[in-house]
Amino acid sequence: MLIFDAHLDLSMNAIEWNRDLTRSIDEIRAREQGRTDKPDRGNGTVCLPEMRKGNVGICVATLIARYVKAGNPLPGYHSPEIAWAITQGQLAWYRAMEESGQMVQIRNSNELRKHVELWKNPPEQAPIGYILSLEGADSILTPGHLARVYEQGLRAVGPAHYGPGTYAQGTHATGGLGPRGRELLAEMDRLGMILDATHLSDDGFWEALDHFQGPVWASHNNCRALVSDTRQFTDEQIKALVARGAVRRYAANHARQLDWVS
Repeated sequence: MLIFDAHLDLSMNAIEWNRDLTRSIDEIRAREQGRTDKPDRGNGTVCLPEMRKGNVGICVATLIARYVKAGNPLPGYHSPEIAWAITQGQLAWYRAMEESGQMVQIRNSNELRKHVELWKNPPEQAPIGYILSLEGADSILTPGHLARVYEQGLRAVGPAHYGPGTYAQGTHATGGLGPRGRELLAEMDRLGMILDATHLSDDGFWEALDHFQGPVWASHNNCRALVSDTRQFTDEQIKALVARGAVRRYAANHARQLDWVS
């Protein structure tokens, strides 16, 4: 069975944690023993060989870099330009994985079908297919930068992450999108991108659904009825996503926008 993982921070793990994800999980953990610079050192759970063993042949792989203004206690970068540069560095890691045959980027429906066909009987070192997503849009300096990274293969954007963001309020923050957030959604609509509703504040969630016309998904959420925290979706939010039809509906009604999954 081919497994699709909807959210993996692969490049962040590789670059910020200095993990060689082409090695076995045992090797990665052993090399981190005794280190305390980050929480959970020595407890890594993902690498490309383990994904192959588990038949995880396709994933949504992220770029992520939070911009934090003065006074924001969350970890992050001190300018949007630094955040942009970090995501470009993360993209360079994915490109290096492509060049070495470890991964392959999926940008459209033809590439998706080709990759699924490969994984019906995958060779021992089959490349992991990845669909590029941006978790938190703080690194997007202008609409032109979004168009630029779309040309680099970005297909989904989550406007917010944790706390206050440039384009939307995220987990544990309050408030909606604001003018820049609505401008971002309009450019995403123009480009035919996917909105990832994960991490949006409650107000931002509803405002985003009202303003965005394209396909929507929620890549990594739980139910607030089971996990009592605003990080998770209420029953009403889940019903709104179901009513929206998510990927399947827009594949039928907006073929250009969702060509890569149609």
